[in-house]
Amino acid sequence: MPAMTAVKYEWGNESTPFLALGGEQRIRAIVDRFYDIVDADAPVLRAMLPANDAVSRQKLFEYLVEWTGGDDLYSSHRGHPRMRMRHMPFAIGEDEVKTWLVCMAQALDDNDVQGPVREFLDDRLGALAIHMQNQP
Repeated sequence: MPAMTAVKYEWGNESTPFLALGGEQRIRAIVDRFYDIVDADAPVLRAMLPANDAVSRQKLFEYLVEWTGGDDLYSSHRGHPRMRMRHMPFAIGEDEVKTWLVCMAQALDDNDVQGPVREFLDDRLGALAIHMQNQP
């Protein structure tokens, strides 16, 4: 029977979730797929975005790169993330949180994110999405 390899970190054996995901190219693909899903299947979320969502895509890409342990792309351009404050102008209730999580889960599925890094992302992104809720 082969020996089981212990997972070094909760997201896998790489030193950061960023590396476990495969770096910027993979995060870009996840972000683009997420917004494509929002465009097609989540009209309530889509209504919160500008008609041209290129800047929104770039912001989420920069945030996720930094949040997962890559370069500080977000804070070097935009300052401290202050995610809850930045989302306060939008009515985000339980339905919006659930929809956001479904769209992100599909984007992760479509980019074949699995194993410990997927479990880590599901847990942490779930907590982050719930933190954005500002309506009952």
